[in-house]
Amino acid sequence: MKPSHILMALIEGGGNVPPMLGLAKKLKCEGHAITILSEPCLAEPIKEMGAAFIPFTEVFTRSNRNEDLFRDWNASKFNNPIFERIMFGPSPKVIDQCIDVIQRRAVDLLVVDVLIFPAITAAEYSNIPKIIVFHMPEFLPGPNRPPGNMGIKPGTTFLHKIRDRVLTQLMYFSFDKFKSILNEKRLELSLSPLKHTLDLFDRAEIRMIQTSQSFDYPIKPRPKNVRYWGPELADPDWAAESTINLRLNKKEKPCVVVSFSSTFQNQASAIQNSISALAQMDVVGIVTLGPAMQEHTFSAPGHVEVLKSAKHSELFPQADLLITHGGHGTIMRALSFGVPILCLPMGRDQDDNAIKLVSKGCGLTLPPTASPKSIQKAVEELLSSEAYSNHAKRMRTELRSRDERERVLQEINNIVRSPIISPDK
Repeated sequence: MKPSHILMALIEGGGNVPPMLGLAKKLKCEGHAITILSEPCLAEPIKEMGAAFIPFTEVFTRSNRNEDLFRDWNASKFNNPIFERIMFGPSPKVIDQCIDVIQRRAVDLLVVDVLIFPAITAAEYSNIPKIIVFHMPEFLPGPNRPPGNMGIKPGTTFLHKIRDRVLTQLMYFSFDKFKSILNEKRLELSLSPLKHTLDLFDRAEIRMIQTSQSFDYPIKPRPKNVRYWGPELADPDWAAESTINLRLNKKEKPCVVVSFSSTFQNQASAIQNSISALAQMDVVGIVTLGPAMQEHTFSAPGHVEVLKSAKHSELFPQADLLITHGGHGTIMRALSFGVPILCLPMGRDQDDNAIKLVSKGCGLTLPPTASPKSIQKAVEELLSSEAYSNHAKRMRTELRSRDERERVLQEINNIVRSPIISPDK
């Protein structure tokens, strides 16, 4: 049988890249031919994994992956520049290029990064199945929970329900500001208009959530197209091999890893405050800067090593604690080794991740402006109590279960070979 051809569309958004490329590798192992449409700056890692690479040509044309694309470090919850700059402003051109690749390469399935989810319109037009991939917990609201990315814990009281209803309306309003951009394109393609921008998520055959269901607050009842894939735990392609000996003192001292966002979130002061906290403690400290902070200089004592980058898979097996911004990929990799976490969330999905982490008993959270003294106090509490470590180890077992992965792979194999009947055709 001729292998099915899958087109994946994504941008370089930091934490979304390892999950998307990890999924590409899994689909390639299933025998599918993979083409990835992305930014020029991702050409090398995509080609190295054996997929065909096509660059965006009119939008998302960065050749330097360290250039700040989001510019969202001081964004509000419902007025984020990502909406205009990433999701919706470029979407007509992204849709056009996806359609061009689908037609030229006889693509059978379109898989889209949630950061550019309007691109599934190209699959609607081309009458092929489509998947939207969330590289973090799903942020859509449901009957039992508020919208995501707000750092709000679900509740069951009448007041919680009123709160959730109001916030859901605000979320729909914020996304519907860009509905005209999408409907203008849909009219051009002879597709029916959207009542709400978020309705696009219901049109995907699969909404793939790349986290553990046990970590998330799943929508109940679960939408028909939601599938929990589980987290991708591979290191980013840019992470360097580490030659540092973390156990110079034969575990007489706890090892604390500091690792903030790989993209810019104005995190320099939070990193320095974390280093200053560890400076007052009898620990081994390891700080990994990542691409966004590699050119910054930090003041660190002798027992705190500052590295431009390092593989988490090497550091976390030896770590006793992680201090981080709370990006989903970073906390999943830490919890997969049973490491408790101190979160200083800075936006995006991080506030939600921090709330979930605390509710599972796996860590603590502080504001990103926390002082060295506050960080030191939290680190001392986390290291002195076995409860956090025990909860993190229980989460480790759940994360490695991989949720529905094998069943979802089989479902993808089935739908990629089945014709789609579109109501607009």
